[in-house]
Amino acid sequence: MSTNLPPAELFKESEGSESVDESPVTKSAGPAFVSSISKDEPVVTRRELWSYYLYYNGDNGVGPNGYAMTLFQSLAFAAGFDPVKGPGSSCSAVDASGQCVVPWGGGTKSVSSVVLVANGVSFAVMTLIFTTIGSAADYGTFGRWLLFIITVICWGAQFATMSLTAPSRWGVAMALYMIGFISYGATLVFYAAAFPRLARNTAHSRGLLEKYEAGEISKEEYDVEESMEKNRISNISTVSSVASSS
Repeated sequence: MSTNLPPAELFKESEGSESVDESPVTKSAGPAFVSSISKDEPVVTRRELWSYYLYYNGDNGVGPNGYAMTLFQSLAFAAGFDPVKGPGSSCSAVDASGQCVVPWGGGTKSVSSVVLVANGVSFAVMTLIFTTIGSAADYGTFGRWLLFIITVICWGAQFATMSLTAPSRWGVAMALYMIGFISYGATLVFYAAAFPRLARNTAHSRGLLEKYEAGEISKEEYDVEESMEKNRISNISTVSSVASSS
């Protein structure tokens, strides 16, 4: 679309139609934008950094939650019966029909359907959590407390499965599996959200920012070094996790 407005008027017109809220760090060579770092954020210690590595390791390894669904399905199968032969029959009998149902509401439901229901409800709850309180992971310090609480719930649900020894407790196994699965998914979101803040507050990252603000290094050098620091933390986390899982 053509216009006869002078450049200055065009600039004013674009300002009125779109407002961008940015806080540039102005250098002599012109405006440049760097990571938003609050001076109130503490410098990450070596102990805190390795605590993150260990959490990353544990949250991406094979834990009790990996076997919770197997245990839940196994108990449900043991507690179920063959619908062809009726209640009291065994789903694992030699002459079983291959079908297995458990009491569900006012009737029965196949074990495979019960497992699908558990997974479907779990994913629905996770979607609800992530689209509501999930954003709290990126603001302030509230996310760390949510991560702590969710981690405790996740561990409690997983280790509680060790008490399930009878087929009649398949319903409890289902509940513990769902709680563990949902809380585990939440831990992945909240601990991953801690990475940017962690990476920008290491002693090396803070030193880079001080050098940049003092004019000792250019914007390009700062970007490269900051990116390398993030990659270093990410690589150590990934390697330690893979090494422990293999």
